[in-house]
Amino acid sequence: MTTDATKIEEHLRAASDAILLLLTEVGQLERHKRGIPPGEPRFDEVARLVRVVAQALAEFTEGEETWARIATDGRTDIEPISKSENTPSIAMILERWRAIERQLDDLEPGSPESTRLFAEFERLRDEYMAAFREHNESDPE
Repeated sequence: MTTDATKIEEHLRAASDAILLLLTEVGQLERHKRGIPPGEPRFDEVARLVRVVAQALAEFTEGEETWARIATDGRTDIEPISKSENTPSIAMILERWRAIERQLDDLEPGSPESTRLFAEFERLRDEYMAAFREHNESDPE
C-alpha cells in the first residue's frame, strides 16, 4: 500500500511540531515546580502535569517513528519536515499553542497568571492531540 507524499509530510510535521512544544512544556513545568514548596498541593498537581506531558511526548514520538518508517521505506519523494506544512485545522491549534508558550516564557514561575496559562496550555495540548488522532484515524496506514 502506498501513501501520498503530502500525507506523510503532514503527519511528520504535526508530530514534530508537537514534540518540540511538549519538550518546551516539560521544561516550563519543571521550572514552575522548582518555585513551589513540595508541601503545597500545587506541587503535586504540577508533578502530575509533568507526567501527563511526558506521556503525550512518548505518544507523539511513537507516531513520528511510525510515519518515519513509512517515509523511508524506499521513498525519495518526501520533503524535509522544515519544508512541509500542517493541515489547516492542526496549524490553527498549533498557532494558539505557541502563543501560550511565548506568554509563559515571560511570566514568573508560580504566579497566578502562569498557573492559568498552564491550564490553557494543557487544554490546547489535548485539543491538538485529539485533532492529530482524528487526522491519523482518517488516514489509516
